[in-house]
Amino acid sequence: MSVARNTATQEIGRELPVADAAEVQRFANAGRLAASVSHDLLSALGVAQTDIGFLCDLVEHLDGKRDMREAAEDARTAISRAVSRIAAVLSLARPRRGEIAALDAREVIGAALFDLDARLAGYEMFYDLQQVPPARAERGALLQTIVSLLLDAADATPQRGRIGITLRAHAEMVSILIDDEGPSPLSPEMLAEWPNSPLWICRNVMRAIGGELVVGLGPFGGRRVTLQLSTDLTDSCA
Repeated sequence: MSVARNTATQEIGRELPVADAAEVQRFANAGRLAASVSHDLLSALGVAQTDIGFLCDLVEHLDGKRDMREAAEDARTAISRAVSRIAAVLSLARPRRGEIAALDAREVIGAALFDLDARLAGYEMFYDLQQVPPARAERGALLQTIVSLLLDAADATPQRGRIGITLRAHAEMVSILIDDEGPSPLSPEMLAEWPNSPLWICRNVMRAIGGELVVGLGPFGGRRVTLQLSTDLTDSCA
């Protein structure tokens, strides 16, 4: 027992190489999203399968034109829903190679929300996305980090609960704040210290791209995760 405890203590705070952290984060996000939408995906495919079978029967008997039209619309809607779920998972799994450069943090947040549209549909979302100067980061890494934190927030928050996203600037820093309505952590500042947890990986990725991740208590009673990025002063002054 003492050996295991000592090993865990030694690993706390150890940094994961950025390449490994980014790969783990990318596949973990895709897997977590796939698991969360799998029921809806199977349901959509089931509806499409049933309605297409019904259409085949109607065509064979050449009657029921109104029922045929309704079944076709249902099948088309179900297939579109299934395709969108698959596309979101594949989008997260797609490797993104880039460099640290000035970027629009609002655009990256929007891209993350687009990929997680189905996962976040059952929550009350609050947005406070202020105009901020360009931030310095690698877009793909920042996108995957925001996705991971939003998945964490959705996992922790009860259905119809509140999830908040705030974007603001202060001095020479751009901050992205993600709040959830999950259980209140006793020591939130220690959550990112546990090796191989999503938060730990996110912090490694943020530090690798020149940013920082801080965990605290949020206004909804759960945790607040803050991503801190430096502003691109050259781009701002141009």
